[in-house]
Amino acid sequence: MEPNSSPNTPAAAADASVRVPGAHTDTFTRDHLPPPQQWPELLLDDPAPHYPDRLNCGHELLDRTVEERGPDRPALRSGDGGVWSYGELRETVDRIAHVLTDDLAVVPGNRVLLRGPTTPWLAACWLAVMKAGAVAVTVLAQARTSELSTICSIARVSHALCDARSAEDLAKADVEGCGRPCSVGTAPRT
Repeated sequence: MEPNSSPNTPAAAADASVRVPGAHTDTFTRDHLPPPQQWPELLLDDPAPHYPDRLNCGHELLDRTVEERGPDRPALRSGDGGVWSYGELRETVDRIAHVLTDDLAVVPGNRVLLRGPTTPWLAACWLAVMKAGAVAVTVLAQARTSELSTICSIARVSHALCDARSAEDLAKADVEGCGRPCSVGTAPRT
C-alpha cells in the first residue's frame, strides 16, 4: 500500500496486504459488501486516525461513556417516567450480551432480529447485540408476519430478541434457521 493512502480506498482494498474489514466469525455481512471499487474513498486529514485491530461499538458507545460521565448519570427515559442510569444500562446490556454469547451461541457476525416498541429495553438489546459482535436487524413492533419472514430471510437472521408482547407474531413468522425467539423484559425500571 502506498504511504499515506487510506486502507478504505479501492486501490488499497485490491492490495493483498490490506486487512479485510471486520472480525466476524460469520462472514455474511462482509461477503455481501459491494465490490471494493464501489467503496467510498475516505479522505482523512493527516495524521490519519489510528484504530485498534478490533473495535466494538457497544463498548465505545456505552462503556466509554460510563468511564467518562460516571454510572449514575441518566442514560434513558421510558415512556412511563422511569429512568435508567448509565450503570443500570451497562449492567443490563452486559447480562443480555452474556445470554446471547454464552446461552444462545451467538458469534460475531450473526444477525440478530430485534423487535419491539422503542423503549429502553430495545436500546439495551441493540447495545448488547453490538457488544456480542453481532449485527442488529431492528424492525418495528408493527411489522406484519409476512414482512418479518421476508426481512429475516434476506438478512439470514439466526437469532431473535423481542418484546414479550411481540413474541407470538414472531413465532408465527416461522423464520427458518431462527430458533425459539427470546423475549426480553418489559418491567418498568425506577
